[in-house]
Amino acid sequence: MMRAEAESVMAVVPREVPFQVRTPLTIPERAWQGNIAVFFARGARKSGDTWAVGAQTQPGSDLLGMITLAGRGQDDAVNAAVKWIRDHCTTHDLELVRVENFNDRYPEEQRADFSLTRFTIARSESPGVHGWVLPTGLPPAAFQTARRASKGRRQAA
Repeated sequence: MMRAEAESVMAVVPREVPFQVRTPLTIPERAWQGNIAVFFARGARKSGDTWAVGAQTQPGSDLLGMITLAGRGQDDAVNAAVKWIRDHCTTHDLELVRVENFNDRYPEEQRADFSLTRFTIARSESPGVHGWVLPTGLPPAAFQTARRASKGRRQAA
């Protein structure tokens, strides 16, 4: 019973799948709509357990980057793609907003050999220290006196 529970939990946790970067990921400016970029990672089994995963903004568009991995199937290809994109986001101060598995878009008989994942990423917009302004001046003395007076009236009531 404990083994079944442990296996069910492990099925939900993505596996760390090693991969090799063949072409580093670069997201061109044309892929951005404001501060959001959406692109796909398409995976295909090459031979045996060897997979190639490439990132594109849409089918038929230029390759944004590519990785290869030795994986047991579609799930390993997706997990490697997620790690690849997450690493890229961390390195380039981007935020991975959403990951969507589109594997069900392939016919049932092709799903063992292909994977499709959509990624939504955002540019980080947290202001640096230079973006913060210290408050200047204090409230006028009359305002502070009025606050104290109203507080005193509440206590007296």
